[in-house]
Amino acid sequence: MQPGAKTLLLIVLLLALPFAAYMLVFKKLAVEIDNKVQETQQKQQQLNDLSTALARSKDLPSDIAKLKKVISFLEAKLPQDKDMDGVIKEFWQIAGKNGLNTRSIRTLKVIPNASYSEQPIKINIVGTFSPGVFNFLRDVEQLPRLTRISDMKISADEKVPGQVSAEIIVTIYFEAAQKVAVAQ
Repeated sequence: MQPGAKTLLLIVLLLALPFAAYMLVFKKLAVEIDNKVQETQQKQQQLNDLSTALARSKDLPSDIAKLKKVISFLEAKLPQDKDMDGVIKEFWQIAGKNGLNTRSIRTLKVIPNASYSEQPIKINIVGTFSPGVFNFLRDVEQLPRLTRISDMKISADEKVPGQVSAEIIVTIYFEAAQKVAVAQ
């Protein structure tokens, strides 16, 4: 008995059915499963990293308290903008204490930032470099606030031997009044 065309066609269809099912269904599912496995592995790695970070910081509340103390310390070094007159007065006093003649002290344009502002102050002083200007710079550095000398030009005074003229721009960091009002 010879198989007919219908029988052969049926056998071919029966053999093609698993191949078609693999190509149309199982292959797509395998790709989705691989993607989910990779996603799960990434999330497991993030969870392991978080567990490691928490293990390193066994006493999280005390760590937060320490960081708050550091922030308070730094904020204490930021004068309020209403205190800028006192800062300028301190520069006059420091210059006088070190035997320098103050030609001028001028505030420049305030530079606002997100949580603080910068107040550049231009100082023109005349006197001896050592100990006058040198000690002036040292005393400014030791002020109990955040300061930065952003520019300095020192030139010899040709009229008086041994004297120098210094133009110094000191930047003072301070809390803006509007930020303080919002915080209160």
